[in-house]
Amino acid sequence: MALIWLLLLAALMLWFAPVIALVLLRRGRFTAAVAMAVWGLLFGHSIATYALGVADPSVYVVYQIPIALAGLLGRRRMLLAVSGYSIGYVLLVGFLQSMQPPMAAFFSQATMAAALGGTATPLNLEQPIAFFIAVTLLISLMLDRFGMALRGSLGQALERESELERIRGSLEVMVGERTTALETALGDLRQQAEQQARLIAENAQQRDYIREMSVPVMPISDNTLVMPLVGALDTARLIDIQQQALGQLEASRARHLLIDITGVPVVDTQVAQGLIRVVHAARLLGAYVTLVGIRPEVAQSIVGLGIDLRDIRTHSTLQSALGQVG
Repeated sequence: MALIWLLLLAALMLWFAPVIALVLLRRGRFTAAVAMAVWGLLFGHSIATYALGVADPSVYVVYQIPIALAGLLGRRRMLLAVSGYSIGYVLLVGFLQSMQPPMAAFFSQATMAAALGGTATPLNLEQPIAFFIAVTLLISLMLDRFGMALRGSLGQALERESELERIRGSLEVMVGERTTALETALGDLRQQAEQQARLIAENAQQRDYIREMSVPVMPISDNTLVMPLVGALDTARLIDIQQQALGQLEASRARHLLIDITGVPVVDTQVAQGLIRVVHAARLLGAYVTLVGIRPEVAQSIVGLGIDLRDIRTHSTLQSALGQVG
């Protein structure tokens, strides 16, 4: 009955040790997982060896499993401890198995013979145990060399992974900083664009205001408007004069428009033709246009250019023009 309990305990340890090792491994505890797997398998097999003895050659093979795990995955101290424990425990069990009860009641020569239904025969365990010791030492030496190389490779891989993680982290920080800088620059550009848009709108309003002020139209009575012009007249100003004059005539329904060109220094063909267009357009609205401020030099210039102003009323001064309109 005790033999059955020992074998059951050994089976439980051999089953639970790998399961617990896998749980530890999933939690990232690699060293603890290796120790649990190695020592769990070793102690479980030790219990089975205590119950069954070392006469079966398969017992020696199973001991190489925890030795291999310790050599490849553990440190050198674990490999030496597992190898030494395995050799010492096999020697102890072999010695006890060769003895008579009560020292080794479970695995003595007589007990095993009775369990197998035969008679006790002398056991020769020296050769298999010696072979096990030699193989264990050789495998331990090889695993120590391979384990060192493997652990070195794993260490380098872990260092490279750690370096990659560090580089990845620094890259993420750099990307975050660059992204923040770009967002800040984009925000600044957006603000500058908005400011420029506001300035452009303000400039447009100012240009409109200046344009209106450069060609002012002042009502002096219910049906009379005066447009004093100052400065040189180019194509753009002539267009503004025409638009402003027609707009004010239509809005005020005035019948007379006095265009004072006293402040215009030069009246050339372009200026004269522009003023004539204003006169003709105003007539289409039912208004009469009078040119005021034609100085002698301006009159000579107009005659020299061959411009015909016979259809347009002219006055030398604003006062005389107002007297005629009034």
